[in-house]
Amino acid sequence: MPTSPTRRLVLAALAATAVAGTSGCSTPWGDLRVQPLGGDPPPPVPEPGPDELARRSAVGAVSAVLAALDASALDAAVAGPLRAALGEQLAALGESAPSSTPSSTPGSTPSSPPSGPSPGTAAGSPAGGAVAPVVGLMTSAAAAAREPLADVAGGTARLLACLAAGLDVAAGWASGGPAGGPSSTGGPTSGGPSSAGPASPAPTRASARPSSTASPSRTPADGAGEQGALVVALAAEEAAEYGYGVLAVRLAGEQRSRAQADLAAHALAVEELREQLLALGADPPGSPPAWALPGPVPDAAGAVALAVRLEAAATAAAADVVAAADRGRRAADAERVLTAAQRWQWWRSQQPQAAPALVALPGLSGR
Repeated sequence: MPTSPTRRLVLAALAATAVAGTSGCSTPWGDLRVQPLGGDPPPPVPEPGPDELARRSAVGAVSAVLAALDASALDAAVAGPLRAALGEQLAALGESAPSSTPSSTPGSTPSSPPSGPSPGTAAGSPAGGAVAPVVGLMTSAAAAAREPLADVAGGTARLLACLAAGLDVAAGWASGGPAGGPSSTGGPTSGGPSSAGPASPAPTRASARPSSTASPSRTPADGAGEQGALVVALAAEEAAEYGYGVLAVRLAGEQRSRAQADLAAHALAVEELREQLLALGADPPGSPPAWALPGPVPDAAGAVALAVRLEAAATAAAADVVAAADRGRRAADAERVLTAAQRWQWWRSQQPQAAPALVALPGLSGR
């Protein structure tokens, strides 16, 4: 039986619809597509950027240190502060510290000072053998944190520089090294985080210009960029240079020798920062005629407290330079964060009052 023209048109339209449906093409009635078995596949996961890759690497490195710490036989007086610092570092990286069971003797607390030889100081001692792997992992983690500084954004670079400084300082502390380990005379004990920072502002400019404080909470002015961060760091270093000239005479013995060495280090930093500003085409501000101390420094205890405040300010200012610096200069600026943090840790170790044994992120913690 012959097919009518109308029937042929209807059949042709239905055939076109079927072909379009299998190929996902458009038809006169809209887009048609055959649903695949099992539903639509999940959308592709975007590739992580440099910041996320650096964060994941740092999380893995710090977690490895924690795992080694939990497997060690370190006393709670050493393991406790290390665990607290590592947990704070993980929190800053956006992770939570894994639950752990300290391997130290039950009943001991991190606030109890270590008894007997310091870990890492007595050759061949069981404690020294236990701390060595942990110290090695912390040192490796610090180096890994500094590696991507030139590839990440400014805020991430500052976090990584402070994280690396905290790991290196903790490694020195745990091994009883020059950063002020558990065996230091008058070494700190573990306490609340509120005492990690300076108790009062560092010296302020006493001049006709508006005074500025070199406190760790100060950040470069909005839009000031690297030059602004360098100016703030310069003010902190000048404050430290003046402050050490005052406090050194209140000290004796090892503390006085250390203060004189730190005075020279800050004087050198002042010159370096001025040279950096000149290299960027900026005119460094003139040195103020005098500085006003935050309070009297009548004795050795007051001198040590002032040194702690000065180094806290210098560390924070150095960290801000890392955040604002050109990518190629971040590694050198991160070294300044570390040296300031090491000085800060040493002077904190000279204070007899209760304070956290370690600052997890020197330059960021407490801000």
